[in-house]
Amino acid sequence: MNIKSYSKFVFISFLGWLMGLPLAAQSKFPQDSGYDSLLVLAKQHNKPMFLVVHQGDELFSPFTSPLSQKVKDILNKQFVSGVVQLDHDDIHHPLHKTYLLSTPIYLFTDSEGFPLLRYNQAIKEEATLISLVDSVNEIVKGETMGKLVKQYKKGIRNRSLLTNLLKQYQAFGQYSDQQVLNDYLAQLTVQELNNFETVIFLLKCGPVYNSKTYLLARTNNKMVDSLYTRLPLPVRMEINNRIIRQTFREALDKQNYSLAQEIGHFASQTWQPNYLRGDIARNFHPMEYKRLLRDTSVYLSMAQKYYNNYFYRVDPDSMARLDFAHDREIKIHRYGHVLDSAQNVHFQHWIEKGRKWYKEDQARSLSFGARQLLSFGRNNPDALFDAIRWQRKAIAQYPGRGQYHHTLAQLFYRVGFYAEAEVEQQRAIACYKYNKQRHKQMRDALKQMQARLW
Repeated sequence: MNIKSYSKFVFISFLGWLMGLPLAAQSKFPQDSGYDSLLVLAKQHNKPMFLVVHQGDELFSPFTSPLSQKVKDILNKQFVSGVVQLDHDDIHHPLHKTYLLSTPIYLFTDSEGFPLLRYNQAIKEEATLISLVDSVNEIVKGETMGKLVKQYKKGIRNRSLLTNLLKQYQAFGQYSDQQVLNDYLAQLTVQELNNFETVIFLLKCGPVYNSKTYLLARTNNKMVDSLYTRLPLPVRMEINNRIIRQTFREALDKQNYSLAQEIGHFASQTWQPNYLRGDIARNFHPMEYKRLLRDTSVYLSMAQKYYNNYFYRVDPDSMARLDFAHDREIKIHRYGHVLDSAQNVHFQHWIEKGRKWYKEDQARSLSFGARQLLSFGRNNPDALFDAIRWQRKAIAQYPGRGQYHHTLAQLFYRVGFYAEAEVEQQRAIACYKYNKQRHKQMRDALKQMQARLW
């Protein structure tokens, strides 16, 4: 073989190896993968995707036990598969822009990324996964979101298609395409806008608050308000939360701070007369908007007021008492006693079962706030000392969490309290003594602290 032929052979062999890398990698499923690369691969090979999507950490495991070779072969043959870890704050990621993701999900999509089946519970048995695969094989034979979207993009706007597409958005927990919703609305008559079932369907689709669709859905405001209150509480919550999520997503996409303020106001109204929960909701969305868009100085000011006023200075029992009164439709006064003596006796029995949850919830909120101040206010002593107070209270409310001690150690280190930082980091290490990987991470962090390398 001459040099020219040999070079050509080596080049072709290398090219074949390079092209085969993505498919070879599939045999190692489940593996961490980038969503965009998986989507490119799915389009290239015209195969649907099987994704495990989560916002956990490096210790996340998609299955309680390793998959058998049989199941791996099925997944590798039929799907492009991978585990996708999302950053909570990566608001521009395609999956964040498409779905509300609060827990890990198992997502089957077509080769274009349109959902076929979404499963929100942990898969503990292979039989469950096989059953889901079988379901997907049947679903692709019928009317899928991808097929509906293709027809829509071709200009088809019949009522049936628009209705089915809007139902698909709801079924998969997706943000509704507001243009599709507007096209559906344009086909409704005035008489239909006075029909309660039609109005409820529109609201369930998640129109942006105070948009044309939202306002037209409430054309007969009195009728909607009177009948709306008769809906079961879970249905009302589903409608309100979908409107809130859709509007907040719209505010982020369009960088519209006023819209974030408006949805804060709307969210607060859903809590009436529980004024404390209402105040929390009103202030959360504008603050979260500033956090996600990294407006550091404004966010720090808002966060310090928010967590001090609604969590650090509020006793968990006080929060619980207002929730108790709200759930039982007891009239709540912003100033003065919430419960009379008889009601308070019932509350004391009730809170014994729920106090632990309220303490843990307060601890989670304070610790999250402290981590944000550590991130946004690294050179702001006033913010850091606020965060230290919050983190100490979080530990008092929910002791024994290694991450809480680690956060406090970081805060102490940042303000120059090195001895205190090392003590807290030692406590974090002790909390993770049964978790080898996290235990090593905490020990490595301590070594960095001791060497003053942070």
